[in-house]
Amino acid sequence: MPCRCLESKILFNTEALEKMVYDPEWVLENEEAFWSEYPSQRYTRDWSEQVKYPIDYETWRATVKEWSEVPTKTRHGMDFLKNAERIIEGRQVFIDKALPHVCSYLPDNADLDISVHFTAYVPPRAFAMGEIVINMTATYWNNNPDNILNTMVHELFHVGYSYCENLRGDNDEGPLIDIMRNIHNEGVCTYIGYMAQNIFPAPDEKDYDMLNNTKDIHRHHKNVNEILSKLGSITEEELDKLSWDIGVMERSYYVTGAHMCRVIEEKGSKDALKRTLIDGPRAFFETYNDLVTEKEKLFY
Repeated sequence: MPCRCLESKILFNTEALEKMVYDPEWVLENEEAFWSEYPSQRYTRDWSEQVKYPIDYETWRATVKEWSEVPTKTRHGMDFLKNAERIIEGRQVFIDKALPHVCSYLPDNADLDISVHFTAYVPPRAFAMGEIVINMTATYWNNNPDNILNTMVHELFHVGYSYCENLRGDNDEGPLIDIMRNIHNEGVCTYIGYMAQNIFPAPDEKDYDMLNNTKDIHRHHKNVNEILSKLGSITEEELDKLSWDIGVMERSYYVTGAHMCRVIEEKGSKDALKRTLIDGPRAFFETYNDLVTEKEKLFY
């Protein structure tokens, strides 16, 4: 029986990026139409609302205006545009290399049909919410398209995680499971990207540097246990802020979750890690804790 996952259709959409590069004057004159009609911009608004990170439209307007004053010939020669063109032209290469790696950690029937939308000058460098959005002007990429391609592997796995979540009909709710889900989701996506470095090297990915540093792993592990220890003793708003500041911005959820995945695959098996995607975040934590010493456990 053919593997549905490997047959997934991944489309690239550059409409918003092209509009900003070739017709920034229109973008400025039709701001609301641009943000409401182009998928990359709509999804960015959804992201902003979901994570409670406001879009600074004033700065965005100033940036687009400054960009519009750059001579057209100069615009066309910008590194971020060249990188975008290289990625678009290599779409099939990305699919041929990324899909087998991603699908090897997912059920055979996983459906990863998705569009990747490329844009510029939005707050996040990349995210998967509804579909995948990549900000080509993010300085984080360091003008290296391989950094972007590796992140696309990470974001593509978010689609797989959502598929598994829908498959199991996860109705578990509450602050604890929200934290567990965040660590599981971001952790496994970070780990899949980390394991894809032989395909798409990511020399500038700070999460991977921390995954290779024992002191950083211990620091993030301590941070996560500290957040978990606050459950029930601080308000939901305070917990959300702690999760955002430490778990997301300081990357403790990403690094700890990815390390947990590595432990499960290396001390258990790849199948054991795959099973956590079907069984859910609680099973992920239990599987990890069963494989480590008391000092390495996460307490909840």
